Amino acid sequence: MSPFDPFGWVARYIPERRLHHLLRAGGVVLFGAFLVLRLRQYRGFLLKPLWAVETAIYAALLLGYLVRTDPRERSLGVKEILLPLAVAALPFALLATPPSPAVTARRPLLLAVFWAMTLSSALTAWGIWTLRRSFSITVEARDLVTEGPYRWVRHPVYLGEVLSAAIVTTWRPSLANGALLVLFAGLQLYRSRLEERKLARAFPEAYPSWAHRTWWLWRER
Repeated sequence: MSPFDPFGWVARYIPERRLHHLLRAGGVVLFGAFLVLRLRQYRGFLLKPLWAVETAIYAALLLGYLVRTDPRERSLGVKEILLPLAVAALPFALLATPPSPAVTARRPLLLAVFWAMTLSSALTAWGIWTLRRSFSITVEARDLVTEGPYRWVRHPVYLGEVLSAAIVTTWRPSLANGALLVLFAGLQLYRSRLEERKLARAFPEAYPSWAHRTWWLWRER
């Protein structure tokens, strides 16, 4: 049975290089639309630095799709394609639970929540900005990035996203959001393991030493 490979199926009719360009164009359109929407939401943000870093995330995503290179090893199979796409959308479900009155009624507490979210989102934005040409939502290998936050943490984008999701859950607490947070964190860890395996195959000489000197929830040998 052949693996799940929509790119390969379409590549039978469209040259791969052109198909990569089409995927980049789709990402530019998508994240450009998100960026425009976020720019319009400026007045609705109580804490403007939070608006700034969340806007920077969409700007970095847009830039990533504008400049990213073709993958050395592209994503293949349900785990490497559909799972990351689903995980990327999962945190938006946390917004279905209304904010806690206990938090929103206390302005200092609400500001503390928003400042914490600002810091975690800044880590995400920094990680995406550092990746740029190597950015991908699905599990792919482009270049091995070892600069910026990747000097210390193997997955700063995922760390920032999980921290942000945890903070949102404290602001919008519910059993459903608690379950979503656990699911999101677990899937991000699994996704990071898939990426590490692919990077180890693509960069057999450089990856082990970099992984050994950086932190994640497991130690690379």
